Amino acid sequence: MVDNLETLDDLEEEDGSPTMALAAVAGAALVAGAIAFVVRRRREPPPPEPIAASAHAWERAREMAFNDERAQATRDFLMDKVLPELKPALLGVLEEIEDMVDHAFRRAEKSIKSL
Repeated sequence: MVDNLETLDDLEEEDGSPTMALAAVAGAALVAGAIAFVVRRRREPPPPEPIAASAHAWERAREMAFNDERAQATRDFLMDKVLPELKPALLGVLEEIEDMVDHAFRRAEKSIKSL
């Protein structure tokens, strides 16, 4: 059936449908992609084995960084120093939002009344 085929046009003429040629090209591309993937995966070095000492060191560093005393000190700093300075700015932002919402409702009310 496909003995003397040299181009895709010959393949289309042989079967009579252009989908056969597209299927052949797509199949060849999938096979080539799969082969390239397998070859690439085999050339990659295996991931390094985790060392128990490094896991222990990581756990100790994590305990030192995230203990309850430091969390409480951070919380106290934020509540005592940062929040009082941000409070006026946050209230100003809320007032601006309130003004924008009031203005939008007034415009909507006017447009509904004009219908």
